[in-house]
Amino acid sequence: MGLHRCWHATLVIVSLLLSSLVDVSHTYDHESLDAFLCKQANKEIENPRTGVLYNVSLPSNFTGMQISVVRLRSFSLWMRGMNYSFFNLPPRSVSQSSAKRIVILFENLGYWSSHYYNVSNYTMVAPVFGVMAYSSSESAFIYQNIGFTIRGDPIRIRFPPVEQHGKNSTPICAKFSFGGLVKFRNMTKPYVCEARGQGHYTLVVPSSPKESYTRSHSKRFTKWWVLGFVIGFVGLVILVLILLALVKEAKRRRIRKLERNSSGELFDTFWIGETKLPLASSIRTQPILENEDAIR
Repeated sequence: MGLHRCWHATLVIVSLLLSSLVDVSHTYDHESLDAFLCKQANKEIENPRTGVLYNVSLPSNFTGMQISVVRLRSFSLWMRGMNYSFFNLPPRSVSQSSAKRIVILFENLGYWSSHYYNVSNYTMVAPVFGVMAYSSSESAFIYQNIGFTIRGDPIRIRFPPVEQHGKNSTPICAKFSFGGLVKFRNMTKPYVCEARGQGHYTLVVPSSPKESYTRSHSKRFTKWWVLGFVIGFVGLVILVLILLALVKEAKRRRIRKLERNSSGELFDTFWIGETKLPLASSIRTQPILENEDAIR
């Protein structure tokens, strides 16, 4: 029973270590993040009013993200557009469906950006900003992703100033499209990117060969360190289990030997923990007086 519990605990620990190895090797799923943010907005915001901007509260493990939503009439978005924080949605923005109301979700992933997005051979120097459009219904504040297009001036996304990375490394705009594609475009103004639809955007600079090598080497080192620790831990546990089994078998052999070397008298046995021991009978031979007459 003890060996079974030890082995079960080992399997649990190994599974946790292997899951950490998967986390090291892969980024998080940004599509699942968008679905979670929509679900959280529907959960947190009750009886939303049209034209009011709401900040969405997130669990503590998402600290650092800033999410806001607003529901607008499609006609209002077409006529007046909207300005919010780093985003400027110009007039003549139209949704790709006939919904009367449209919900705009603004995302600032903060230092979580590199967990959900990355660009090969480039380094992100700004947070990932997202702007997404959804339809709204009577049953759900955010109902379905619909997207929107711009018929007039483009959307302008203003990023905070970033540190200079090298003498000739001017940041460029990067858009993360569906399917993992990344599109690049030069900034129209310092730290300003333009777009004509929903998506996620950031600023990047080309990675130096040294940075690329250091980043890939660090990931490989971490991966092999975790894998080596798992293999060593499992090997140690197996060795301990083998030693415990050998000790237990040695005790059993010693008891059997004691039973064989006995004078032929059968002994009862009893257990103390996992050890089997002989038990002598409690009935003793009654004493006999040698000279009964003397006593009388």
